[in-house]
Amino acid sequence: MDSRIDQRLNDLYQRLGSVTPPETISQSAFDGDPAHLERLAKLRLGQRVTGIDLADYMDDVLYGEIQSSLLVHALPFCVRAWHDYLRDEQFDCPGFVELFYTVLAKKEIFTGILTDDQREALLGFMRDSILEEIDAQDRLRFEGYPAAPHRWIRALTTYGVIAPDIEHLWMNWWSISTIGRAISAVQYASCLVYPKDSNPVFAPWTREKGGGPPCLWEFDGYLYESTWKSQNVDFLQRLFRDPQIIISVIRKAVLSLSQHDGFFTAQQLLADSESPSANLKLRGAAETLSERLAALPGILGTGGTPEATDLWPD
Repeated sequence: MDSRIDQRLNDLYQRLGSVTPPETISQSAFDGDPAHLERLAKLRLGQRVTGIDLADYMDDVLYGEIQSSLLVHALPFCVRAWHDYLRDEQFDCPGFVELFYTVLAKKEIFTGILTDDQREALLGFMRDSILEEIDAQDRLRFEGYPAAPHRWIRALTTYGVIAPDIEHLWMNWWSISTIGRAISAVQYASCLVYPKDSNPVFAPWTREKGGGPPCLWEFDGYLYESTWKSQNVDFLQRLFRDPQIIISVIRKAVLSLSQHDGFFTAQQLLADSESPSANLKLRGAAETLSERLAALPGILGTGGTPEATDLWPD
């Protein structure tokens, strides 16, 4: 087991203040069988929980009254499973992540149950995990599915639904302080610049292999009518107001990738982003970038509805 995640979980456990399990269980079981609740209550830090127990517990929390003490005790085990899903490490909790995101977005956990310090501890853990997955990126180009960028981009966009402080996560990412952040910035920017069927980073979707570029407004979880927090929409509108900001990030990424085999692809992205179409009747990559930067915050702020996605420039 990675000692870094062990230490991060221990820090989270201490900050949540749940150093001992609850003595009694008042949480009702959605399926009528409390056995999984009893197993959760007996867990000690460092132990692992089965996926079905976590998924059943998320049903309990989503559809019933929440026992605060049990939730605080269970959160480190929940985010460990979510972390494993994000990092693609022996994840065996089918259905859990979708329910976990839904609980975080739709139940009043951050306002009615957790203290300010507990909330920041949990969200800080999640931000660090997303950055850890971003830092782990070492390939630029993908063909077929699954592809790691789909996973971290969905985590990034879903974080914007559950928490109002995506600026902290985003600006750490765009610091381009690691090769992984440089690679991921180029991956993300390619989705803003190129048509989906001619993206040099993500090969087009095929019936046999799947693939294609990630969708920049797709959320994980059962969040079909959810939207980004208004603070996050405002942040992205400010950030995307000037295309030169993202071009400067691409430029930093190109410099960081000078010894990487994706250097020439990143360099071409930079050139395309800076060069308007020479043909006044055709829209070039630079024009597409400007139009998509203007459209994306609004799409995220309206939940990616069909009406909103019609605004996405092809």
